[in-house]
Amino acid sequence: MSTIAVPSPVPPASDDAESIRKALQGNCCSSCMHSCCLMESGQGRPGGDPRAMILWTMDPAERDANLVHESLKKKQRDESHCISVLIEMLVRLVSSYRYEGDDEFVDMDVVRLEASQLAEAIRKKKQPNGDEVIRIVTTRSKSQLRATFQRYREDHGADITEDIDSHCSGQFARMLKNAVWCLTSPEKHFAEVIKHSILGLGTYEDMLTRVIVSRAEIDMKMIREEYRVRYKTTVTRDVVGDTSFGYKGFLLALVGRED
Repeated sequence: MSTIAVPSPVPPASDDAESIRKALQGNCCSSCMHSCCLMESGQGRPGGDPRAMILWTMDPAERDANLVHESLKKKQRDESHCISVLIEMLVRLVSSYRYEGDDEFVDMDVVRLEASQLAEAIRKKKQPNGDEVIRIVTTRSKSQLRATFQRYREDHGADITEDIDSHCSGQFARMLKNAVWCLTSPEKHFAEVIKHSILGLGTYEDMLTRVIVSRAEIDMKMIREEYRVRYKTTVTRDVVGDTSFGYKGFLLALVGRED
């Protein structure tokens, strides 16, 4: 569900090439980056996150690899991030194979069993890092997990992410909640990340850039809808209020038009 704002008619490539040529003749290489592909969205001073356009020009896999690498480099500065159970969870999340075929089978017997196991670990034992929780979240297909979380809600009267918030705490609990959302309802996770990036004074530009650049061609429309419902405002309005110059124009071009 791409939301990228593209003018109609689309300007010819020769116009973009000429814009780049003119920009390179002066001291405004950053503005040339904004004019290319975004047409007129990046006029004015670049401002904001200088990596935004560079990330956008990468292939999705290359971009994700760069973002992961940067994140891991930052985390290495803090030894508290190197908790073994966190590492185990992350490794299993990125290394497990999940079949996502259109006719994927959902085992309802397993759904009932594992919904109960999750409730036992989260509600009673308050151990979101238990072996069964890690096994279920890191090995089951997305369809199987969606059915399991639905059964959890039916049996226990609350969403699993609500119970994680209510009964558990700590870094692992936060990561588990994010994993649940990313596997079954990624728009919820990314809407929350956008909101957190602009709360209070200043803007966490790395965070805002990462979400908008990486999701513009995937599910930004769903993220916008989730954002509107949850926060009673729009991504566009908040981006306009917290960014400026060419950086703002660049982000708005990727977010797309909102009514």
